[in-house]
Amino acid sequence: MKTFFPTIYFILLAALGCYGQNPAPKTNTFPSVTTLSNWANYNSQQKFDLEIRTLGFKFEIKEAETSSIAYTYIRKVVIDGVNYTDRIVYRIANDNSASIISLVTASTDLVSLYNPQLATFKNVKCDTPMAKDKNTSCNCYVSKTHAIDICDERVKLTMGDGNKYFISVAKL
Repeated sequence: MKTFFPTIYFILLAALGCYGQNPAPKTNTFPSVTTLSNWANYNSQQKFDLEIRTLGFKFEIKEAETSSIAYTYIRKVVIDGVNYTDRIVYRIANDNSASIISLVTASTDLVSLYNPQLATFKNVKCDTPMAKDKNTSCNCYVSKTHAIDICDERVKLTMGDGNKYFISVAKL
């Protein structure tokens, strides 16, 4: 019995020591197009709030406008030693009839991430103000139920030039 507890202690110590040495993931997790579309269908900030927090986002600010309310959530991430802030905005009409999800990040190439998921959507001409900016390239898609804009903007970052990525999913 004298050797039983020390043996268990060393086994647990070895197991937990190995667990603690696993490297942090080098990629950032984002919801799929299907998940973003489902969130746009909710028309409920409370439901969205519960799900976005599972991805590490925290509520930042609520902004009321004439016909809608925007709820902004942020998450701080470190990718390859560089600090980033991911931002997602859930905008809902005051009468709960429509909502839009907008995600902005510099940490991950959202264009490469989301374009393959949009194979079943129709690619359309972008008429958004962002698409008209010479430093931004956008792809716009529609389905029977949603409109999706994905943009890649060339920006000045504190560590040099870089890109800021944006995706917006709106329920039609």
